[in-house]
Amino acid sequence: MIRVLIVDDSKTIRMMLKELLNADPEIEVVGEAVDGLGAIAMTRSLKPDLITMDVIMPVMDGLAATRRIMEENPTPIIVVTAKSNFQEMNVAFEAMEAGALDVVTKPSGFGLEPPNWETEFLQKVKSLVNVKPKATSQEK
Repeated sequence: MIRVLIVDDSKTIRMMLKELLNADPEIEVVGEAVDGLGAIAMTRSLKPDLITMDVIMPVMDGLAATRRIMEENPTPIIVVTAKSNFQEMNVAFEAMEAGALDVVTKPSGFGLEPPNWETEFLQKVKSLVNVKPKATSQEK
């Protein structure tokens, strides 16, 4: 069973991702965090196999949270972001530099995703969970 932590300040996005992930018999959502600080604390306590991480959040953004998680509890992270926001995409790529493994666009909830978005997202979760990130020391 793949244990996933969802991190997003949008309740709607968390609900959509949770429904999608829990519908797969190989995946279980073990927690939901609304900001980076919550993500760090839940990663420590829940020890998920993989994290889906929003970028722009209150309290602590996804970039800072990714850095801390990679320092303390290296865990595969998929950044889930809105692709239309150029600044958010730049931060998403910075998160990859900090240790995130991939970037995917957020589901819209309006059926506007590419036809295979759900299948591709689940495949990424299943393949990236096997990548074992190494602890990093961030000096930025």
